[in-house]
Amino acid sequence: MSTIQDLIHPEETQKLLSRLIRSRSLNPPGDVRECAAIVADELKTRGLPTEIIEDKPGVVNVVSYLEGRESGKTMIWNGHFDVVPAGEDWESDPFGGEVKDGFVYGRGSSDMKSGVTSMIVALGALKKAGSPFKGRIVFQAVGDEETGSDAGTLCMIRRKIGAGADFAMVSEPTDLSMVIGNRGLRWMEVTVKGRACHAGRPHMGVNALHAAARMIGELERLTFKTHHLLFEVPRPNLSVTMINAGAKVNIIPERCTFSIDRRMMPGETSQSALQEIENVLRQCSSDGISSEVRIIHEGWDPYAIDPGSPWVKTLCETIQEVVGQSPQIKERRDARTPPISTTSERSPRFASDQVSRISPMRQTKGWRWRGSCRRRRSMPFRQ
Repeated sequence: MSTIQDLIHPEETQKLLSRLIRSRSLNPPGDVRECAAIVADELKTRGLPTEIIEDKPGVVNVVSYLEGRESGKTMIWNGHFDVVPAGEDWESDPFGGEVKDGFVYGRGSSDMKSGVTSMIVALGALKKAGSPFKGRIVFQAVGDEETGSDAGTLCMIRRKIGAGADFAMVSEPTDLSMVIGNRGLRWMEVTVKGRACHAGRPHMGVNALHAAARMIGELERLTFKTHHLLFEVPRPNLSVTMINAGAKVNIIPERCTFSIDRRMMPGETSQSALQEIENVLRQCSSDGISSEVRIIHEGWDPYAIDPGSPWVKTLCETIQEVVGQSPQIKERRDARTPPISTTSERSPRFASDQVSRISPMRQTKGWRWRGSCRRRRSMPFRQ
């Protein structure tokens, strides 16, 4: 009797990955229809149902399902196939999908067409083996991650695709580390108002830019009490990243706006983050100055799975069995995508609060079958 591993063929897997790389699913601008069609075609070839979802023109998501032999829990498999522009200084065609010395080269070979390929191949192998598991797999191949996920994973959440799932797995490149936490994100904008006048008589006005500078200095000195040892950066952080003021060089600015990137830890909320900033603005206020802060991008909430949960333990045991070593458990750094969990004050639970990210691919370097690092932007074709 064939095992699932017997039904997974390395050459077939490599060819699919190269085919996906050759499809230029660039985001921006966000037209990923060709690549989505390839994903749908590969699923249909394997006898799997497909559903095409396009909330934003050109940004296409592909959904599939696989039912086990018996009823049980539901797991979401999620991955994105959009990629950022290739940039310069490539040693090979970034959209060639070239195979050389055990590597597959191209934009998206690591992040994360390799992960999507692996999930398609694994889903097809499970189907061919007769679905030897209890429960249900919901596969989400999304076409928007690189520019915020609104038309991708957030679209899946809004449409309740996989609603009530018990677990979720995202095949982002992690070098086989298990990512079980994600810091939260809010983008905020502060508006400071003063009074304009000629720069030759500055005492007749109130300089909004000067006031904003004082506020920024105090915000940068904020200390945060919340911490979580799971995270590489174990405390929240606040960064002022953009500022805009002034209409002309010889006019005292009456208005200044600046933007804040606020990274949050489990236990923090939008309200608590806003309150901290409002307190600083109030302390820095003076005659003729007014200020306000608002959230301009809700981002996503922070979360951390219990490392001792059955889901995490089972994943660790499986990785140990397959590769011979236990994975490192950590949080995701520099996240652009929302976790599939949506148990926030803004959203009901549409998906799962047990979300892990894992893939054998490295995020910044390619590696060979035996693990030696080589060039960037490549994926190991592992026999």
